[in-house]
Amino acid sequence: MSIVIAVLIFGLIVVIHEFGHYSAARACGVMVEEFAIGMGPVLLKKKVGETVYSLRLMPIGGFCKMLGEDAAIEDARSFSSKPAHQKAFILVAGAAMNFVLAFVIFLVGALAQGFTVPQVRSVVEGSPAEASGLVAGDRITRMNGVTIRIYEDFMFEMSTANGSPIELEFLRNGQKLKTTVVPYLDQESNAYKVGFMVAAKNGIFAKPLEGIEKADIGETLGEAFYMIGFFVKATVIGLVRLVTGKLNIGEMSGPIGIVTVIGDTYKATETISLGDRILTMLQLCGFLSANLGVFNLLPLPALDGGRLVFVLFEAIRRKPVPVEKEGIIHLVGFVLLIIFAVFVAVSDIQKLILPK
Repeated sequence: MSIVIAVLIFGLIVVIHEFGHYSAARACGVMVEEFAIGMGPVLLKKKVGETVYSLRLMPIGGFCKMLGEDAAIEDARSFSSKPAHQKAFILVAGAAMNFVLAFVIFLVGALAQGFTVPQVRSVVEGSPAEASGLVAGDRITRMNGVTIRIYEDFMFEMSTANGSPIELEFLRNGQKLKTTVVPYLDQESNAYKVGFMVAAKNGIFAKPLEGIEKADIGETLGEAFYMIGFFVKATVIGLVRLVTGKLNIGEMSGPIGIVTVIGDTYKATETISLGDRILTMLQLCGFLSANLGVFNLLPLPALDGGRLVFVLFEAIRRKPVPVEKEGIIHLVGFVLLIIFAVFVAVSDIQKLILPK
């Protein structure tokens, strides 16, 4: 079941991404030769107008093939003939649709279930939080100088602090206050904590819960929007740590590792209702969609971000980089990405078969 769910999630994310390229290409007058769902041999295909719509054997990925995408073609409807700003729009549209998908998913989750907020609900007696002067109702706004908008921001900064003293800024009855709190290591969870329970907002369409107020539409939209920002930030920071050696490749997960996570998440939700299980899997889909959006915009050859770099050169030089040279660079980048993916896959397999 986990494999089926993983295929559905990956399929949705990639199809939405390619639909972004497709829609932008059509809007800019670029001829789309084929829009495919899946990869490999063709199972079904139908030509509508000038575009072939196909369903392929392997239910992973998909593509949007545009005229003049990989070769300079003297045709007013080719990608290669379009001005730099339209090329950039088409290239960015795929990642943009991934962010839109993630936003919609996070919004649905916030509307249907509600969300946790970085606000003190109650303070544990004798805890560092009590010693620092925090009381129920305090809304955390900054941690060590970093703005805190949602609960995930708070948890991320807690993990980054790794037990070091934390400077907190918070609002109490509209007044800005500051304090310093020293986290303690909770032996049961093996995580650093400060000793207070966080508050929550109930979803607009969720069943009423005693003691938990419903979020308004502004708070709900803000939660979905800031969730996108959080996952973008977390993905970029993770990549920077990988490049700088602060994160090793063994701590990363590729498709195999993600399928495992999806399977574990699905099993963990077997005791809850079908609706909540679906929402949980959708939340995971939203995270992966935002992650893919960020990854595709990285300035690396063979990715949309790498192609954007060449479009930027074109805008600066007032003429495009020769397609043959660009193609060689993207090919080399693609090979390097495949090699990197193999290393990550080997790491994922080792995690599965080696004892923990």
